[in-house]
Amino acid sequence: MNEFEKLKINKDILKSIEHHGFTEPTEVQKESIPEILSGHNLIVQSSTGSGKTLAFLAGVGSQIKQEKKVQILIVTPTRELANQILDEAIKLFKHNGLFTCAVFGGTSIFKQANDLKKADVVVGTPGRLLDQMKRGNLRLENIKYLVLDEADRMCDMGFYNDITKIFNQTPKEKQILLFSATITRDVSKIEKEYIKNAKKIVIDSYVDPSNLLQEYYVVKQHNKISLLVNLLSNHLDKKSIVFSNTRQEVDLIYHNLKENNIEAFRLHGGLEQNKRTNTLAEYHKHGTAVLISTDVSARGIHIDDLEYIYNFDLPRDDNQYIHRIGRTARAGKKGLAITIITSSEVNSFARILREYNFKAKLKPLPNFKLLVITKPIKGPSGNGSGNRPQNRDRRSSLGSGSPRRDRSSSHNRDRDHSSTRFRDLDYGERISVSPRRERTSSHNRDRDHTNKEKSSFRNKF
Repeated sequence: MNEFEKLKINKDILKSIEHHGFTEPTEVQKESIPEILSGHNLIVQSSTGSGKTLAFLAGVGSQIKQEKKVQILIVTPTRELANQILDEAIKLFKHNGLFTCAVFGGTSIFKQANDLKKADVVVGTPGRLLDQMKRGNLRLENIKYLVLDEADRMCDMGFYNDITKIFNQTPKEKQILLFSATITRDVSKIEKEYIKNAKKIVIDSYVDPSNLLQEYYVVKQHNKISLLVNLLSNHLDKKSIVFSNTRQEVDLIYHNLKENNIEAFRLHGGLEQNKRTNTLAEYHKHGTAVLISTDVSARGIHIDDLEYIYNFDLPRDDNQYIHRIGRTARAGKKGLAITIITSSEVNSFARILREYNFKAKLKPLPNFKLLVITKPIKGPSGNGSGNRPQNRDRRSSLGSGSPRRDRSSSHNRDRDHSSTRFRDLDYGERISVSPRRERTSSHNRDRDHTNKEKSSFRNKF
């Protein structure tokens, strides 16, 4: 017997679940689907990859019929996550005839308007949803279910006010489902103001360190790309993600990996939407490749069979470290998370490990060639899409100190330096990737930078 049958899911949706080979629900699906079917407002705290998308789609989709009126509204932080939910909804609602459309920036607003005329389910980002509401294309008076996915990330990106505007345009009588990796101050404000008598579900996800191993290297900033190329070259037959904080850094890493014959894809908010969509599609189809991405672009996206996660730099938000490394070592498979830091970042990295009861092994620097790091030529869109360097002798701040030669003596000094000053960082026997409380004091140094970015996120998503 398929275990999903015990959850009393609609037969048409159950048929789709069985068709795609799902037989055993995840913990978040077991806990939340019965509560959704019982009509309760929910606040679900669960990490990326826990199966929450199927949970809320199966729950709300089991209770409506096709009416060509928007009955379910799903709000997400990014275009990529909206697209991913759209794909899952199309598969899940294949047999019950519900029509789902996605509403987000970077694609035709007029096509979306036509889709909205016949949509039962809408998934979208806050800015474009509000735009379509103002144009009269999206009407919310028939909304029965409002789902907020990755609510903490939406608030981090400056969408809090947009979310409240959407709430205020929906009927008072509706069921609200909020999913979030962490319960931040803004998420708590949404709960207090809009989600009355909510049931709370907290899903703790633990990863056995025998499956998810963490290692780190200490290297000079301008040698990071050279080290990364060396490490990636040792397992070109594996699928990897490299995380970086800025789109400029993503472009730089991508360009230099391509220059060194490493198959790579890149993902960040500066790329046109069709480029981002095609990139993800190609990466999913590719058996072995490297994806370089910012945290914002990759948040919530599921990628099968990831074995290696690289932190090219530490995330600005400690919580984001969990989302990065939690993408590997899933479903009983092994994974490795590698962090590349400078000597000045050791204390910050140790703090993250200590907070989450993690352990990480210091790895000695291998013998690697110091590359000439070149900058990409900006393409017509100004996003660094060119493939040729502007000047092969011009080095970025991440470039090597001297062109076209091995600097073995300097490298040996780095290796000796790291081996004498640093050690394995061991803060626990188990790796917990459960959400935790919001951090505030430890991120004062990043607050000004983050606030400057929030307004730009609203325009891009």
